[in-house]
Amino acid sequence: MTVSRLFVYGTLKDDAVVQGLLGHRLFGRPAVLNGYRRASDPSIGYPVIYPEDGARVAGKVLDGIDARALQILDAYEGDRYRRIVVGVDTIEGRTLDAYVYVPAAGAPGRPLSAPPRG
Repeated sequence: MTVSRLFVYGTLKDDAVVQGLLGHRLFGRPAVLNGYRRASDPSIGYPVIYPEDGARVAGKVLDGIDARALQILDAYEGDRYRRIVVGVDTIEGRTLDAYVYVPAAGAPGRPLSAPPRG
């Protein structure tokens, strides 16, 4: 499966952070991740998301994520996060497949081998 989007809900929502890491800006638009809640994890000092029925996480979806960007972002997020594929809803009413970083210790998502949407 090829996914070229990343849903961000914390530090990576800041365009300056993304540009500093990747050396360029990415197009981003508002999006919502349903079925998860955002929380602060004091053990790592950053926001995390956990599955929760009826919950929603507001963030944005970044387009143009390629293998090089994923390598850099994976290194930035470190071993306390893992990347999964989820469906996110845009303000245009579309549901798109996107990667998202979740705590490495849990938070099940759709497997990376699932069929793509949008």
